[in-house]
Amino acid sequence: MEINEIEDENFGRCVKISNHIIDAVVSVDFGPRILFFGFSGEENVFYTDPDRLEKISQDSTGGQTRTFYYYGGHRLWFSRERSAKTILPDNEPVVYSILPDSVRFLPPKQKSSDFQTGFEIIMGEDAADIMVVHTARNCSREVRTCSLWPITMLAGDGLLILPQNIDGNSPFLPNRIVAFWPGTDTHDKRIFFGNHYLTVNQTAGNEKVLKIGCNDVFGWSAFVGKKYTFLKRYVHNTQAAYPDFGCSCELQLYKNFCEIQTLSPVYRVEPDQGIRYVENLSVFHTHTSVAPQDEDGITRYIDNLK
Repeated sequence: MEINEIEDENFGRCVKISNHIIDAVVSVDFGPRILFFGFSGEENVFYTDPDRLEKISQDSTGGQTRTFYYYGGHRLWFSRERSAKTILPDNEPVVYSILPDSVRFLPPKQKSSDFQTGFEIIMGEDAADIMVVHTARNCSREVRTCSLWPITMLAGDGLLILPQNIDGNSPFLPNRIVAFWPGTDTHDKRIFFGNHYLTVNQTAGNEKVLKIGCNDVFGWSAFVGKKYTFLKRYVHNTQAAYPDFGCSCELQLYKNFCEIQTLSPVYRVEPDQGIRYVENLSVFHTHTSVAPQDEDGITRYIDNLK
């Protein structure tokens, strides 16, 4: 694993992590964000916003306006019943530490937050994937509840895939849930509800609201683009409580990009204690087209990736 600090013309100081198969570039002038993820010398799988067009502005104490910039890439939020306080500007410099097998990134604790979040990246020598260990520490004097909420922004048109649970121990108990967010049309033609997969087509330029989630018990989701396929893997705990009516994975579409969002279980965190949540992010060259309603074809395609 090769680690270098670089200067990006759009995002300032960054740390580049490479095994010469894949690269990951993480911002340290702000964030941290994984701004680049992909094969060495090839295109970025992640979406980035160098012009700062995507943003959320919020009024803070004293009448000042704070701006959260999307920037792009992969970020960590935390869920406390979707409070606006979780959407905090991460515009301050980040401290990073180079460890024997990883690089750890820790931003300063924000005054209006009870938690300090960060993540650690682990990259193998001959692998086309990284492990991202997300963390949050309760900095308050009270017990707090929290779910970690990593969000990955993906570039280009493609097909988002969520597996659906078909197993169950009892015909009297539900085995899957699907949640919709305000403004999402259940008849939206971008959505296909199959028996084995829920798929969503991402087409650039479509500004219609779409956000959907489910209890992804299989612990993976995918984005099949024209050139690259992105696979996100994690652990879904069937015995744990999750936010948003039990969702562990959510898909959100925007005009210029789409997001795969996962959530950890909801934790009860004691003062000065922390929690962690691990994702594995992989990239592959897309070797064939995948039809949204061809469930057998999707199964073959995903099985070949794994």
